[in-house]
Amino acid sequence: MHKLIELQKIIEEKIGSLKEEVEIGINVKHNRLYIADWRDEIEFLQWVLRIIQPLLSRDYDEQQSIGATKKRLEMMQTIEFENTLQERVRELNLKLKECNNLRESDILINEIDTLESTLGRLSDLKYGDRVLAIEIAEANNNYQHAIRLRKQIIKMQDTESEISAQCSYSKFKIHILIEMRIL
Repeated sequence: MHKLIELQKIIEEKIGSLKEEVEIGINVKHNRLYIADWRDEIEFLQWVLRIIQPLLSRDYDEQQSIGATKKRLEMMQTIEFENTLQERVRELNLKLKECNNLRESDILINEIDTLESTLGRLSDLKYGDRVLAIEIAEANNNYQHAIRLRKQIIKMQDTESEISAQCSYSKFKIHILIEMRIL
């Protein structure tokens, strides 16, 4: 299954549980800051879903026109998602450095934590089964199998780096074309 679809389901479940926590928190008169933090996290996760949905709903024929396999297209979508979240985290860190308000700082830190947690969850979805298999192989003294699995992860990461570079180059070309049209 596409990793972004899996991540989307996890995020939807998390939003559901956070909404329950907010409801319970209101009923039992929890600290208003906790409730505000939960609501903020819901908002941040909803933003993440708004990033995932257009990536998943792109015209499949349009993507096929570039001649990529389904797996490669999934990797491209996943990398684009990761890049978007990483860019947002960089922006938030810059805002945090300039922020003088304690509550705003807390909100920025919570959003950064939520986005980094989402990226970590995606990494677990991408590599978790292989990492676990490596740990099991090493525990069973099957080092040859562990080495093969590590090589698979490295190959996946190399492919992701290649795709990421292609995506960056494509964005750069589009940016140049847009600027040329403006001038």
